Amino acid sequence: MKVASALPLLPIVNVSQVALEQLENGVMLLDSEQKVLFWNQWLVRYSGVTAEAACGQRLDQLFNIPLPAVVMGAIKDACEQGLARLLSHHLHQELLPLHAHFISGDASPIFHSMVLRPLRHHGVVLVQLQNITTAVRREKHLRAKEKALRGAHQTQSEEKQFIDTVLDTMSALVVVTDAAGCIVNLNRSVELNTGFSQQQLQGQSFKMLLGLDGFKYLPSTNMQAAELSSFTCRMTNASGEPMHIRWTVKQVKEDGYPLRYLIYSGQDITERERADALLRLEREMLEMATGNASIDHIFNHICLALEQQLESCRVAVVQINTDHRLQVCNGPSLPESLCLRLQELQNARLLQVLQTGLELGQLQVFSVQAKGEHWLQWQQLAKQYKIAGCWLMPIQVNPQVSQRFLAVFPRYQSHPCDHEQMVVQRIGHLAALILDRQQQQQQIERLALYDSLTGLANRSLLNEQLLRCIHRSQRTFQSFALLFIDLDGFKAINDNYGHDAGDALLMELGLRLQNRFRATDCCARIGGDEFVILLDEIADDGSAFTLSYSLLELIAQPLAWGPHPLQVSASIGIALYPEDGDNAASLLTRADNAMYRAKAEGRSKADGCGAVIRLSE
Repeated sequence: MKVASALPLLPIVNVSQVALEQLENGVMLLDSEQKVLFWNQWLVRYSGVTAEAACGQRLDQLFNIPLPAVVMGAIKDACEQGLARLLSHHLHQELLPLHAHFISGDASPIFHSMVLRPLRHHGVVLVQLQNITTAVRREKHLRAKEKALRGAHQTQSEEKQFIDTVLDTMSALVVVTDAAGCIVNLNRSVELNTGFSQQQLQGQSFKMLLGLDGFKYLPSTNMQAAELSSFTCRMTNASGEPMHIRWTVKQVKEDGYPLRYLIYSGQDITERERADALLRLEREMLEMATGNASIDHIFNHICLALEQQLESCRVAVVQINTDHRLQVCNGPSLPESLCLRLQELQNARLLQVLQTGLELGQLQVFSVQAKGEHWLQWQQLAKQYKIAGCWLMPIQVNPQVSQRFLAVFPRYQSHPCDHEQMVVQRIGHLAALILDRQQQQQQIERLALYDSLTGLANRSLLNEQLLRCIHRSQRTFQSFALLFIDLDGFKAINDNYGHDAGDALLMELGLRLQNRFRATDCCARIGGDEFVILLDEIADDGSAFTLSYSLLELIAQPLAWGPHPLQVSASIGIALYPEDGDNAASLLTRADNAMYRAKAEGRSKADGCGAVIRLSE
């Protein structure tokens, strides 16, 4: 190998060129300008650069790729400032692009370290490269073995770690059973939700915890256990309260080995089931209300639905009648004898207590343990029908109508839990809204068809009844009469005594007409002091005249109003179907014209009772 011309200047005493060539490490010499002075055979083998090509060249010019900045910085510091440096493979994994493919065709890189040592007396930097590929591979092999051992240990403890992790981190109910279904372990959530301790359940069959509803879900053999996925069952906790739990199942076994454990993870969906049931009932109530279902049908449905949601309770709708007695309006599952006894056993103390709840619209809770003679009969009744108490929720607070309650009769616990109290209050409020809506609807319908002052039919209802009579008479050839009444002297009543007096007289006349005529007849007020009577099945005008004259006497009767009696007369016009008209408009016009003729003739009479006229053809 050639050595650069500067090499003879170096006083090499103990090291020969042959020894440098035979070293199994890379050796190069760099001058102060970072140019190569010496390049041994080791570098030739692993770099692919000959000594002739390397000598006189800078190190960064010998390779086709840029060298790492850490290498170039270390060479510069060594050549210019004389600083020694060690570049380790652990810290700098890529130093020089050395590969084994120049010897064996293997493209794997040569892992190496680099030591830069300045020779201060000669101005030369000695660079040594040591092949540590074998050490690196050995280290990797040892690490792989260590990882394998760690994995084997982890595999051995994975089962226990998995179970411990599940039990410690999951808030759901977790129960671990063996293949036979016996409880091996459980977490704190199981104890809190069921009320049973780990000591009570450990070693017991999982079926004991689930109860009767869980028997159909749990396996009886290992083969069936392997097929489990998830199921929902209804359980009962230590306090006897119902629970709905959604269980999912995980198998613990190794390939080729039989089933060892089953991990049951449960989610308490009791509140969700309760909320769904409550929302479903509320939706059904609203659908029935908008579908114009009767209030009795809605209340019966409420009672039956609440009995499904409230454990061991019977539900009814009761009201306080005008005689201050309780009456069961709706109680599909209540014995009839109990309903009768409730109405019989009344006392002033009960109504006094209920009045407070009515005024506030609040739920009231009564227990059979109440003391005092006032409650003795109630206690005997409760004992006879196995009632622990009564929860009353007002659903109507209106002194003008009968006042209703939603009544719940529990069998075991006299006081409701928070959920039961919330359900009764929400259903009570919604029932009150539905009842109020139906009453308003009935009021609106009544206002649309009846006169608000007298309670008689208005013009709209009169027209409907008149058309109905015409259609029926066309089929049966039966006559009917129409009486058009106008009061004489009514304006003087308003002028002399005020409109209150006039309204009082109109209301009294409305009552007289309602009491005088049959239910098949129609009495209507169509104006201020104008009335129309539709007489069903009048054979001839003689009967109409006879009835009209009796009406004059009925109307002329005075009404006491302070020291002054109120008295008016009337003019009546008669129209018969079909002689005087074959439709509603012509009949009303004919009767109206006859009334005006009667009014004109009545003024000329001395008796002042009015007149009755039917216009002749």
